[in-house]
Amino acid sequence: MREINFRLVQISDSHISKFGGFYPDSFEKAVSEINSLKPKPNLIVHCGDLTDYGILLDYEYALEKLEELKPDIEIASGNHDQRNYGNSLFREMVGPLDRVVSLDQATLFILNSPTPDRDEGRLGRRRQQFLEHGLSKVPDDKLKIVVFHHHLVPVPFSGREANVLEDAGDVLHLVLRNRVDFVLMGHRHVGRALKINDTILVNVGTLSSIRTRGRFGHSFNIIDVYSDGSVRITEKNLTLNREFLVLETKRQTG
Repeated sequence: MREINFRLVQISDSHISKFGGFYPDSFEKAVSEINSLKPKPNLIVHCGDLTDYGILLDYEYALEKLEELKPDIEIASGNHDQRNYGNSLFREMVGPLDRVVSLDQATLFILNSPTPDRDEGRLGRRRQQFLEHGLSKVPDDKLKIVVFHHHLVPVPFSGREANVLEDAGDVLHLVLRNRVDFVLMGHRHVGRALKINDTILVNVGTLSSIRTRGRFGHSFNIIDVYSDGSVRITEKNLTLNREFLVLETKRQTG
């Protein structure tokens, strides 16, 4: 019988604020669902827009709310997090905008794609070089996971197409050439998983913003990697109280 070797919960676009578009009921429901998962996740990854306005009161409230989640959490910065000079608060209260997280089963590269006070995103040459250099050091038996806020390819059903990474073509070529296992993204408030060669691109919907798309509602993803190398990505839809299989595939090794 196959076993889950690695479990990651992917959330994004919580937009936590006492003044903006935060829907606390959805957040509390997500906390209950995530904390009760068995087996327990190895990690939660938040793909950005932790806050709505990027102001001090947003960050203080957001970090207070995140304490309700039991598993460890790593957070990428989103465009809303960098409004109102929020990038300085992110560095002070959350951590570096670019960092490497090493676990027993995986290495995560959490990258800063926003530009302060703009909705557009890019990684740029320096971050691409940082990523390529880091990926070359990851052992073959570890998962390679890249995390940033903006989407790498267009996301269906998410409205007028905008804000794909300005350097998306170069970044996509980089992750495919280095056989990255997962690229985790948010931003568009719609979930999607797409496998290209050996790499799985995974967008996740909004966890708790009032700005949902159509009837997609609020959701988070569970990414399971099994002992036989198979991968299963499930969406937990908090609005519909349903679980959807997003993608099931086999991880390429060697």
